Amino acid sequence: MSTATTPRGSLGNLPAEVTSFVGRRAEVTQVRRMLSSSRLVTLTGAGGVGKTRLALRVGAEMRRAFPDGVWLVELAELRDPELLAVAVAEALGIREQAVSPGTPDLAEFLADQRVLLILDNCEQLVAACAELAEALLRSCPELRVLATSRHALRLAGEATLTVQPLSVPDGDTCNPAELDRYESAGLLVERATAADPGFTVTDGNCATVARLCQALEGVPLAIELAAARLRVLSLDQLLDRLTDRFRLLTAGTRDAPPRQQTLRALIDWSWDLCTPAEQALWSRVSVFSGGLELDAVEHVCVDDTLPPESILDLVASLVDKSVLTRSGDGRQARYRMLEVVREYGAQRLTESGEQAMAERHCRWFAELATYSDRHWASPDQAALMLRLHQEKANLRVALEYAVTAGPPERALRLAADLENHWFVRGFLSEGRHWLDRALAMPAPQHWTRVKALRVAAWIATVQDDRARARALLAEAQELAKQLPRSVELAYLPLVDGNIALFSGDHAGALPLFERALGLFRELDARSGQMWTLAVLGLTRGLTGTPSDGYPELVACRDMGVASGEVWWRSFALWALSVLRWRAGDTAGATAAAKESLEVQRLVEGEQFTVGLALESLAWIAGSEGRDPRAAQLLGASVRLWRAMHASLSSFRSLRDFHDGCVAEVRARMGAHAFEAALRRGAELSAPEAVSVAMEQQPGRVPAPRTEAPAGADFGLTRREREVAALIAEGLTNREIAARLVVAQRTAEGHVENILSKLGFTSRAQVAGWLAAQQQPPAGS
Repeated sequence: MSTATTPRGSLGNLPAEVTSFVGRRAEVTQVRRMLSSSRLVTLTGAGGVGKTRLALRVGAEMRRAFPDGVWLVELAELRDPELLAVAVAEALGIREQAVSPGTPDLAEFLADQRVLLILDNCEQLVAACAELAEALLRSCPELRVLATSRHALRLAGEATLTVQPLSVPDGDTCNPAELDRYESAGLLVERATAADPGFTVTDGNCATVARLCQALEGVPLAIELAAARLRVLSLDQLLDRLTDRFRLLTAGTRDAPPRQQTLRALIDWSWDLCTPAEQALWSRVSVFSGGLELDAVEHVCVDDTLPPESILDLVASLVDKSVLTRSGDGRQARYRMLEVVREYGAQRLTESGEQAMAERHCRWFAELATYSDRHWASPDQAALMLRLHQEKANLRVALEYAVTAGPPERALRLAADLENHWFVRGFLSEGRHWLDRALAMPAPQHWTRVKALRVAAWIATVQDDRARARALLAEAQELAKQLPRSVELAYLPLVDGNIALFSGDHAGALPLFERALGLFRELDARSGQMWTLAVLGLTRGLTGTPSDGYPELVACRDMGVASGEVWWRSFALWALSVLRWRAGDTAGATAAAKESLEVQRLVEGEQFTVGLALESLAWIAGSEGRDPRAAQLLGASVRLWRAMHASLSSFRSLRDFHDGCVAEVRARMGAHAFEAALRRGAELSAPEAVSVAMEQQPGRVPAPRTEAPAGADFGLTRREREVAALIAEGLTNREIAARLVVAQRTAEGHVENILSKLGFTSRAQVAGWLAAQQQPPAGS
């Protein structure tokens, strides 16, 4: 998970506000005052009253008071209390090489940090949240917790504020100037203007606005839902329909709290405005959690009544009716539902008696995990890493269904096929959680169990639980003897070698890696080959002469270039820079580290190898006597490790290099100058640090390659050259797809292939390269 930073590098992960914050000035001030005197503040109130938005605004305004960050932990989609600490660790961006996210480890990690932790939507995990908050507050004196929940946590020292609806006009307010004093009217007018840019408050409609605010009782979510209707209804029509709806609702559910009646009425109304097909899709997409994409809906939610070709139009209709909202600005459209709207759909799905949606949902995400695992070493890697990260909540739902409903083979395969998701993103403890649950199911005599065992063993190795790792691997090795030949056979010595490497037994690791590499080559398993080449080369170079590791690392890099794989390619380049530096080849070391940074730019949100490359460039600068640069890069790397909550501790042989560089540069510069340069580096944002490391001006696009002879196409196909020309025209992927009459995903694949083959990281570089290729040769 990436860590959000401001331009000056302050820590936190608060989302940007996409709509303006209206009113609540008194409450914001009150909560800030409460946090100054109480270390736990809980905002309580009914659903839709605005607890989350208030907490986010308070957090944003208090950033400067918490130099170690304001961190949001979203719990609305979490149901398993055993994953609460994992969710907190993920929100904090903890890399598990530094700490395993259980409550004691979180407490140790946060012990000396000045942090505001926002626990949002605690109500379904209130006991677990109370236990976690109590443990953290007891152990972390500088920690403050701001919780939102429909119920208080009921802990000693807890301060609570019941969030009330927005202020509502009294009587028949009909003066626009008077209306401005009421927060509910301000919100309604602002959202109405967004729905209909021509909307204004006049003397003629002022009373209707006031009555609408009264009818909606000042509940922000109700106002947002109602304002969306102004795209198709006038104010008077909206008021009339709301009044009728509330009258019917009150007659039928007198025991429901008034504000719940208001929300239920609005959602009932949205339901009634939908066609039967739209209603069916609304109920079916409620099986998704945390968002959804069109391809998933087209596989999970279809049947004879909702054929695949109808889904796009139905999704568009649900967006128009504010049931779904499009979120983000990624290359693929994602859609989200408000939690109360999703819960309503889930209730309707239960009432309909449809039983297949959860099974289909699980099957789809199991297939996505398998596809991602099989295509890891491919041009799709960066996109697949991003997709799995975006689908984290859906993967949890699918995993829960798999370990509950079975069969064991599917649960084991799903948990194990996510191995790269667990490792590269640092979600190690969550991966271990699901693998342990799947392994506890009735044991099948199948390679899926061998794979799950060796992935669990690898996770235990990285988490420094070597005894557990060896036990899991031993079970995998014993079961493998009873099964027919499989590629999993090669992974067993690879994991065994990593256990030896992490234990400091380099000599013991080498023959295991060599055996694994032979098996992977024999079985033509590219991903396994790249992993093995990367660790084998690094181990050879650290054990003997540095150049001993060059061949494997260069081979790994070249395989990455040929296949489009990014992560191991970047890692191999970083390892090559370390070994070249140790051999005294500072120029070659610098080139490899910078190339590692260029490659890593293709992977959104993954900064682990960026931190490694900054470290190696700092060591190189120190060896060259460029002490100010070395100190600044050390500061930037420390800042980045801190942002990722990671360290070099997993690479024990390399920690000495860091400490040695710090000692040498500090001695030559003097403590005062060294600390000043270190601080300058620590103030850089991640992009600024990379620009400094690359010795570019911050924000400057790297110059395109021009060393190729005129007419060189780097293996681009005719179609890829056609796409490159459209990129140079400034077309987006969607526009390219429309121009060529192909699917957008096909166009995206062409663009990724072009970037990979040319070794570029931006579309601007492609345009520059194409312009250079089209120039006549010099002297002609």
